[in-house]
Amino acid sequence: MTDQTPTKKLSSLAVDMHRAYVAEEENRRHKLDALLAGGSRNNVVLVMMANRGYNDLFNNWVRSCDLKGIEVRSWSILFAVDEEAAANAERQGFRNYIDAISYGDQPREAVKAFGDRDFRLLMFQKTAIVRDVLSLGYDVLFQDVDMVWRKDPLTYLLDEGAVEFDARFMYDGRNRFHKPLHANTGFFLLRNRPASRKFWDEAVLSFAEMARRGSQQSVINSLLAQGGLRVDILPEEHFANGHLFSVNQPSRLPADPFVIHCSWTSNREHKLLKYKRENLWYL
Repeated sequence: MTDQTPTKKLSSLAVDMHRAYVAEEENRRHKLDALLAGGSRNNVVLVMMANRGYNDLFNNWVRSCDLKGIEVRSWSILFAVDEEAAANAERQGFRNYIDAISYGDQPREAVKAFGDRDFRLLMFQKTAIVRDVLSLGYDVLFQDVDMVWRKDPLTYLLDEGAVEFDARFMYDGRNRFHKPLHANTGFFLLRNRPASRKFWDEAVLSFAEMARRGSQQSVINSLLAQGGLRVDILPEEHFANGHLFSVNQPSRLPADPFVIHCSWTSNREHKLLKYKRENLWYL
């Protein structure tokens, strides 16, 4: 997939991708069930997605965990877009799953700009894989690969006070497009409950709207605003999002967060600049 295909075809592509996704459900479920039986943590599976264009961002996250002694391999899975991303994950001891039929022929390189056509296409797989793991009975901790971990976030996410919440999302800053909760969809925990599964089924069915808006996050925030889900927005002093630091303004990063998300960027190169300015690049 490239930007050469006219944008007007995105709506029909969305229908085709969802049709193929539904048709492959039984086959995909069988494979994933066997793969995920290899391990979870307190019933949580850490779910990520990457193509070869983001291998270095994935590797940087892995390095941040290894440096802090945070064990992640036994309860994680990378949904790889291409063979290079799958091989990269496997070399480092991570389970991986690749399926170009269920999720479509996705872009294999880093997107040129946030919201471009390749970015919109990748949103389908990013949304669908969360549903797939939920459907197998697991709680899902989803994250983008542009993360750095300083402390084990699951110790916070599963604390005693968290049992009442169906979902816990990172805070995205005061973005006017994501009112009223300002949830960031680059890092969130969904507990495996009827309300959570229903909510995420609606998210998958909304892919055409994500493609139209050029944003998964905008659609998810709209669905959250409809209610029905007990949602916690994580405190930014513990879960630091990209709005807290930039390449040309004083950093507002907290002193000792669990995780740092290198979001609020326009492309991969912008992410690297932000990482390096804050000494978060470990490769």
